[in-house]
Amino acid sequence: MKTFFLTAPLLFASFSSIAESTDTRLVGNWQGQRSQEGKCSFMAWKMGRTADGKFEATFYSDPGKTRILGKERGHWEVKDGRLSLLTDGVLTPDLYVYTFIDNNAVKFSNVKRDPTADCMADYEFTDHRVLQ
Repeated sequence: MKTFFLTAPLLFASFSSIAESTDTRLVGNWQGQRSQEGKCSFMAWKMGRTADGKFEATFYSDPGKTRILGKERGHWEVKDGRLSLLTDGVLTPDLYVYTFIDNNAVKFSNVKRDPTADCMADYEFTDHRVLQ
């Protein structure tokens, strides 16, 4: 019984860490865009995040999402209340502070990016869940 009381806090800390690494509310298919009047050039996207921490995004140069700019894959996690996206082949993750507007809309603020990113300014956008 003494062993349980000694190990229970460690188990709880481990579960808390696992729960923190994936905010399940972010899992699913989402779409969004940067403002045409914003600090960065316009871009629209479709983003899929899976429960196992993987993501895939397709970027478009037009609001109708007909002209593909490119695709990215990588890993995502939540740490200290921030979403981190590490794209395959990129050294530094993009970091976002996020707030849920409701179950199907999330406001993101970009606060850190890799030096090779297409826009070096901090910017905001809202992603909307793609409902089936």
